[in-house]
Amino acid sequence: MNSPLHRATNLAPADKQTKDRYVIENLLESLHHEDFEALSDDIKHSLEAHRDWMQAVTKALIIRQPLEGAQFVAADAHRHCQFGQWLTKVFEDEMFKQGSFLKIEAYHQQLHTAASTLVRQLNQHQEIKRDDLNKFMHTQKELFDMVMVLFEFSVLNKQQFDPTTRLMNRRSVGAVLASEYNKMQRSDDYDCCIAMADIDHFKNVNDVWGHDVGDLLLGHTAKLFDDSIRRHDTVSRYGGEEFLFIFPEMSLEQAAPVIDRIRLQLAQSRINHHGNQHNVTASFGVTQLSRYSDIKGSIKRADIALYAAKESGRNMTMLIDSQGTIGQMSYEDFNNDSTETMRRHCYPVIETD
Repeated sequence: MNSPLHRATNLAPADKQTKDRYVIENLLESLHHEDFEALSDDIKHSLEAHRDWMQAVTKALIIRQPLEGAQFVAADAHRHCQFGQWLTKVFEDEMFKQGSFLKIEAYHQQLHTAASTLVRQLNQHQEIKRDDLNKFMHTQKELFDMVMVLFEFSVLNKQQFDPTTRLMNRRSVGAVLASEYNKMQRSDDYDCCIAMADIDHFKNVNDVWGHDVGDLLLGHTAKLFDDSIRRHDTVSRYGGEEFLFIFPEMSLEQAAPVIDRIRLQLAQSRINHHGNQHNVTASFGVTQLSRYSDIKGSIKRADIALYAAKESGRNMTMLIDSQGTIGQMSYEDFNNDSTETMRRHCYPVIETD
């Protein structure tokens, strides 16, 4: 991953914090939602444990009570506390051995080194030196400021995912669409396709089997969708039983059969609930993200193709070729996205299997 880790180092404190946040965002945005949840929980628990460690050191200094234990006196004390053990685990993934995480590790080691100096003075019944205490307090603040940037970002991203399907929600996927649209505006040969999916007869499932089965079905569908796309593709829960796919650097000729294979995989899958087998199908509409209209217009075209699939019997994939369509209709009609006009440009995707 490319990240601006070694750009200008002579930054003002506020600029440094902005840079740290940017680098962390650059790194963490590639994590899967489950990794975000684990990261956020680990940071929380490790910080709580380190707060207890800090309190133990501070209390000992105040009441002049000697401290023992590897996390206080060992040469590698930073590896013996819970926070240090968490960092060791994090660094098992090469992805994190860069920038902000390395800085957090450095601050953490410095904090334990400063604490060991104070504890040694305490245990040897020496006077606590003010400069050593100030260094300890300053390093503590630097570490916690950096970790809180990481924690705030991970918590923020937890809020960008739908809890039922564990996919990005409609609000957060808008940023992905905007990014792809901007890439398209900057390059004439950049392609990006989108697809809308809607689970067939979902209301009947909730009415007949209950919302617990409905939620199970949503989770099953979401996992199958997420497992079936590339790492740099996106699928989100767009609302209710609707899903939105984003396929960067993929033409309509490439995206349409991919979506239809996903449709077939879903139709062939089964859900077991208390001994009852449930099958699930969905209808799909595929089109390009078009530079000739805004994002909303492209989503509407995908939605029109989706409902053409519904009207044609469900469990099928329909497409609208926006690049081909604009040559067959006026720019004004294309940009206004007349539903009736667009319906005449819907075509079924032929099954690949």
